[in-house]
Amino acid sequence: MNFDFYTAIAFSGQLEMNSSIKVVYQKTPVLIVRTSKGIFAYEDYCPHRGLALSKGKIINGEISCKYHGWTFDSESGFNTNIPVKQGKIDCQLKRFFVYEKYGLIWLSTNQKAQIPELSEQKAQIFLKGNISAQLPNVLENFLEGSHTHYVHDGLIRTKEKKRNLIQAKIIKSENGFQVFYEHEPAKGFVTKILPKKWQQLKAVSTYIHPGIAVLEYFNTENKAVSRFEAIVNENENGVEYFARIFLDISWITPMLIPFAKQMFKKIIQQDKDILELQETNLVEFPEKRFVSDETDMVGKYIYAFQTGKNSELKSEVNFNVHW
Repeated sequence: MNFDFYTAIAFSGQLEMNSSIKVVYQKTPVLIVRTSKGIFAYEDYCPHRGLALSKGKIINGEISCKYHGWTFDSESGFNTNIPVKQGKIDCQLKRFFVYEKYGLIWLSTNQKAQIPELSEQKAQIFLKGNISAQLPNVLENFLEGSHTHYVHDGLIRTKEKKRNLIQAKIIKSENGFQVFYEHEPAKGFVTKILPKKWQQLKAVSTYIHPGIAVLEYFNTENKAVSRFEAIVNENENGVEYFARIFLDISWITPMLIPFAKQMFKKIIQQDKDILELQETNLVEFPEKRFVSDETDMVGKYIYAFQTGKNSELKSEVNFNVHW
């Protein structure tokens, strides 16, 4: 089982031609550059005297250090010129493997690492940020629906309405799982403002190991109305997320995008707030264990994959939730 994946580190739009950005990958500062030769990534460290190369410039397709002007070829990382020497030296920057796909920039130390399969469609909304919480808890929050009645009360679902019995099925794969839910009636502002045939929606949640959560909604005609992709990875501050959001509500979609972007920002902020409250208390009770039942099936499967116990999971389970 190969769980060696590239890690999403930035949106493509953050990196313009003949420019660079600095990111942190596995606690290491990394310089990513884009020139006419392509996109490349190196340790953000000049081997001459250790200055961050991100403090310098990209000149004629080459990386130039701000301290002594040493330059390096953007494609190979080899030194091309030392101004005081009027020549070059046999010296090369430490390289990282970088890939650009789905409007994202991905990094790895292994060239043969996999790029997770996401939607090839162009997302209409891109959001990114950081949540000071643990990765499994963030992934569970993105994919399980029981918190939405309280954390997003009135927006997605509501805690006041009578609950409906929803049947669900979870199916495990080699690199994750999917959960299929029955259709449910509109209960929050998000669905109530839609035309009637888009108000009865069924959800499909997908987990791709180690850090991708996908949530899709389908109408009664089995047409995909929306898709949310959360690509998350751990960093020194908790979890960094990159969200790609797709909407298809017929001809009214373009008019909804500006409103939808603000609404999803609000929803993510609500999730961030509750996750960070949870994390603060978990720090106070480090030895405590969660109590779960069959309605927490999504969390059970995520935690099993995150701890390497996924082989113990059943390949298929039916369960019920009241939403």
